[in-house]
Amino acid sequence: MARRPQHKISAVLLAALAAATLAAAIPASASAEGRGPSDDSRASSSLDAASSAIPTSARPLVTDAARSEAVLRPEGGKAVATAVATSGCDGCSGTATTLQTVTLAGRAAAIGDNVATAWSSCAGCSSTAVSVQIITGPKAAAVQANNRSLALNVACSGCRTTAVALQFVILGGTRRDLSAQTKALIQRIEQELGLTLSAQNARKDDDPSESGHDDARRSADESAERARQAIKDDTGADDVSTRVDVEIGD
Repeated sequence: MARRPQHKISAVLLAALAAATLAAAIPASASAEGRGPSDDSRASSSLDAASSAIPTSARPLVTDAARSEAVLRPEGGKAVATAVATSGCDGCSGTATTLQTVTLAGRAAAIGDNVATAWSSCAGCSSTAVSVQIITGPKAAAVQANNRSLALNVACSGCRTTAVALQFVILGGTRRDLSAQTKALIQRIEQELGLTLSAQNARKDDDPSESGHDDARRSADESAERARQAIKDDTGADDVSTRVDVEIGD
């Protein structure tokens, strides 16, 4: 499982990066700002799947979920999955989860872009973002896979911020499409990961320990392995390329 090396960036640059990411990743129609504590969940066939959770003082607990099953045309193209959670009010909590399954209809070059972003700027708040992208296609297909997460705490006190991006690319195998049972299992794994990370973020520690960071990474790795094995068994593929990226706000 691939992880990007960790780099320390100044708070000013982090803020600029987060603002740019949020502006690009959240379509106006997908914003969960002001919604209540119950899940807002959407299913679609879009090649641009996005969830966003933005709690407010009036609605301090917001969750948002997006599900997409899409087919990429034979001439190729790009599929994008994003999950964005941002908390800017004291004591608020936002959780966003996205699951996108993409089937390649041809062998032309394709791009898979998967991004999870969590941002907190408040006191005693939490933000959790989980994005999962699965790409299946013929053995000769060419896929450029991009998988990344970003978690930022800015001017925070007692904040917990976690972003996890999981990406699976399966080329070849005895079947192209995942079975309904495997899709349901992976959706359950994704939902459980979101709940687990959100519960970990709900701990009221002013100084999150390294063990908290380890818990998030362990949960992500375990979920990725469960999903990878289910995909491998279902498709009969020799290999499932798996990318796991976990970021914790400092």
